[in-house]
Amino acid sequence: MAMTAWETYVEDRVQEAASTRLSALTDSTLGNFVRSRLDEEIKRLHNPTSEKTIQLFLDYAGVELLPHWKWNNVDAATVKQKLNSYLKLRGDVVHRSRISVKGPPQPHPVTKEDLHKAINFLKELVKATEKAFE
Repeated sequence: MAMTAWETYVEDRVQEAASTRLSALTDSTLGNFVRSRLDEEIKRLHNPTSEKTIQLFLDYAGVELLPHWKWNNVDAATVKQKLNSYLKLRGDVVHRSRISVKGPPQPHPVTKEDLHKAINFLKELVKATEKAFE
């Protein structure tokens, strides 16, 4: 759910920023074209990796995220790696089929501690992303 919340945030925030930029256009045909392209990209997004997110915000919001994706002792390269690994884990959990094994139940691949770390990471990532708009 945490990674789904990230996907929703990315979609909503880039649409909000694009709408703000497009409101200054006097040519509605051009604005409608850009909006339709953004809608198409969002429909195909499904997995907002660091690369996809950075490019989407650059293309439609005119905002460079990477210089802002850092906090405390976490640098931008680590942020990108962590985001991508959390998204991969989400995909692995969502798209794998559980094999029924006799004996005690198998542990879930995501622990409560993993979930807390992911949520805290996403909170910081959203704060850092919002700083790019200041």
